[in-house]
Formats: sequence, structure tokens, C-alpha cells
Amino acid sequence: MDRIFGVLIKQTNSVLSRDADKFAQTLGLTRMQISIIDYVSRLENDKYIFQKDIESEFNIRRASATSALKLMEKNDLLVRVPMENDARLKRILLTPKSRQLSKSIRKYFSETEDKLCQAVGLDNEGIVKEGLKNILEVFSD
Repeated sequence: MDRIFGVLIKQTNSVLSRDADKFAQTLGLTRMQISIIDYVSRLENDKYIFQKDIESEFNIRRASATSALKLMEKNDLLVRVPMENDARLKRILLTPKSRQLSKSIRKYFSETEDKLCQAVGLDNEGIVKEGLKNILEVFSD
């Protein structure tokens, strides 16, 4: 049986990860940090963002999210504000430092998305996205 499909997905993920790592390093950040900043900056005006949202969006475990968010808080990239009705819930907000960085991060992700769409072709974009979503569904826990 030819296993090239799975290998191509892994290789594509690796090349995209390396590209994001390289960009993140220019800002003194990690790939996960730029991803979190981008996610929060896009949604924080529409809804409250909590750690569980980060875990779900990036498919990471609670411990990984906790570690990433604590480091980002320490580096003045975000703050976690307890909710009035339940102090256990902490809303994630970007700091002015992150908001400034978010502009170039959003530009990077937008350009990357454009390159991906060009690479698969406009006619195939929907098909490829649907296929990848199906793969995620089949292999999710």
C-alpha cells in the first residue's frame, strides 16, 4: 500500500511549521505565541476568550496551554483577568505590546493563507479544506 498521502501531510505540516518558527523568531516569539496572539486579537472583541478556548483551537492539552499562557503573561504578552461571577475563570486579554505585534502577525498569516490557496488552486481550495476537515474528524480522539 502506498503511504505517500500521510507523508505529504506530515511534510507539509513540517514546512509550514518551520516557516512560522522562522517568522516568530524575527519577533522574539515562538510559533505557539504568534498563533495565540493572532487568535485572541481576531476574536477578543466578539467574545471572551478563556484557556479552554486556546486548548480547543490549537488541539493542545491543558498543561501545554497553561505553560504557554504563563510564559506569555510573564513576558507581558497577555493578562488573565478573573471573571466577576467565577474567579476560577480567567479571561485572556492582549497587552498593548501584543496588540502592536498582532498587526505584523496577522499580515504574516494572511500572506501564508494566500500562498496556500494559490498552491492548491482556487478551484480546489474548498475541496482541500473539506478533505482536511474530514481527516481531522476521522483521527480526532
